[in-house]
Amino acid sequence: MSTAGKAPGHESQDSSGPAPILPSSDLPPISVPEHQLIRRIGGGGSGEVWLARNTFGVYRAVKIVRFLEGGRRQISESELAGILKYEPVSRLHEGLVHILQAGGGEERGYFYYVMELADDVNTGQTIDAETYSPRTIRQEIQKQGRLPVGECIRLGAAMASALGFLHRQNLVHRDLKPSNIIFVNGFPKLADIGLVTGMAEERVFAGTAGFIPPEGSGTARADIYSLGKVLYEMMTGNRAAEYPALPADLGTSSEDLELAQFSRISLKACRTNPWARYRSTDELMIALLSFRFNNRMLWWDANRWPLARLIGVFGALIGAGFIIFLVWRCVLLLQQNQ
Repeated sequence: MSTAGKAPGHESQDSSGPAPILPSSDLPPISVPEHQLIRRIGGGGSGEVWLARNTFGVYRAVKIVRFLEGGRRQISESELAGILKYEPVSRLHEGLVHILQAGGGEERGYFYYVMELADDVNTGQTIDAETYSPRTIRQEIQKQGRLPVGECIRLGAAMASALGFLHRQNLVHRDLKPSNIIFVNGFPKLADIGLVTGMAEERVFAGTAGFIPPEGSGTARADIYSLGKVLYEMMTGNRAAEYPALPADLGTSSEDLELAQFSRISLKACRTNPWARYRSTDELMIALLSFRFNNRMLWWDANRWPLARLIGVFGALIGAGFIIFLVWRCVLLLQQNQ
């Protein structure tokens, strides 16, 4: 279970139904400037996420985090510290969920931040406040089962790029999982940034069971492990707890054989020994992007001699046909000259 709840703003749980619209008596006694809070759409141990509409009529996600009491206070303080580090860089990469506004403070007993809203799972950017449910990688897996390898490559490379940018800012995500990767205008973005922290901070077992590496979270290679588990769920349709089992119905078709080869990328990303994993997200991204090309080269290596023989036979037939044609033309010309 995640120590930070579901994906911010879009943390719609793993179920597909939208959260109910709450009566006005249940609205939080909190004011977010220039925004109307409509209904609660997610939440967890560190706060609540609300569907909101700004003064221009644009829908946003607003996360409200109250400063907790006693031993749990560290949770809210840690999230605030992470947001202060994440907000300045959030709009510098298209693969990170953008923070558009933030406010509140300890004297008010809470803080909030306004984010991009995920696409609706059914209608994309067309938002109906009563039925809205966010589109996430988890939703895509639930709808499609295992995703095609080409789609895994596209989404995986986009996530690796965003994660690599975050790491270059000396930040780590610590809670990568399919429900924390949203789509905005059809493009995947890393969301649920409640556990984002500095890379040099103490390593802890924060995150979601099944996606936390054996050594704990808080390093770049720990994030790579979590992303490897996301790739595993995408390509197999299985849950992370079933790793490394491949689908039971895997056959010998070209698509199934390609999936079996592609699984090696996830296996390397999820090595128990962190030093046996990809050294960086850039290395993982190169492995993803080069997979299709390498596969085609492997296919050519396996088939080039049969193809060469076939081409040779075809060429010989063409040559023989050309010679026969020349002989026939010569005979025809001789007959005409007689």
